[in-house]
Amino acid sequence: MEIVVASGKGGTGKTFLASNLAIFMDEEIGETLAIDADVEAPDLVLALGGEERIIWAEEVRESMKAVIDYRLCDRCMRCMDVCMFEAIKVMEDGRPSIIDELCEGCGACAYVCPAQAISFKRTLTGRIYSAETRSGITALTGDLEIGGRNSGELVYLLRRKAEELASRKRASRIVIDSAPGIGCPVISSLSGADLLIIVVEPIPQSLMGAERLLKIAEAFKLKTAYVVNKFNLNEGFVEKISERLELECIGKIPYDPKVPLSYTWMRPIIMYWPEAEAGRALKEVFEGLESWA
Repeated sequence: MEIVVASGKGGTGKTFLASNLAIFMDEEIGETLAIDADVEAPDLVLALGGEERIIWAEEVRESMKAVIDYRLCDRCMRCMDVCMFEAIKVMEDGRPSIIDELCEGCGACAYVCPAQAISFKRTLTGRIYSAETRSGITALTGDLEIGGRNSGELVYLLRRKAEELASRKRASRIVIDSAPGIGCPVISSLSGADLLIIVVEPIPQSLMGAERLLKIAEAFKLKTAYVVNKFNLNEGFVEKISERLELECIGKIPYDPKVPLSYTWMRPIIMYWPEAEAGRALKEVFEGLESWA
């Protein structure tokens, strides 16, 4: 079973929820894997206590960048006209030049080039690796190349690797910590999952982000519920969340000063401070989730 923890906005506490959910399920249900699908700013391994050891790591070279052969180029500039990503500029000598950071490798420039002067090179997309964390959870994570694109591709590969590993280890659960928002890595996280948990803060920006995310989930026909994090900072807004989302709320987690402290010390709160307010609330959410899912 693949459970995605996501939010339409950053900073709502989805990594906090995902890391503690993975630990709870690993202890109470059976071996559970975790995936950090926020490959532009991965931090799930830190939330799980940091790396004990790296199990495997590999580079991913799936990005394609255009290359111009100036021996053939006749400087007609059709490539520049057709590039919707503005990845081609004119150099001082009048020749077109590819801006690698903006090139998506879509092939439009090569298609319109009358001189067939444009080909493509494969470049580094990023890196993916698996680590055994100090909390005992095996986590798979990625790191997108600086200035790179194709974050959705890295997430897809991480999920395939996790499924293979889960089969070998007979792990019954995979918890996916999605990227914030509704972009490519989020869509790659949701595709084919079994359950989506949306984490919402009691503020308008978080609710609007959750509504956008819910539209994506509906397109995938995903079973979806939500959790309100830090609900006691704005209790009057919680009812509005219920009215607007029209989903089942599987729990409310209070603001607890021990949460940022647990992040600072890289100690998951459900392991080290289970009797803290947030720790007790998380346990209630997760115990309820077992029957709900």
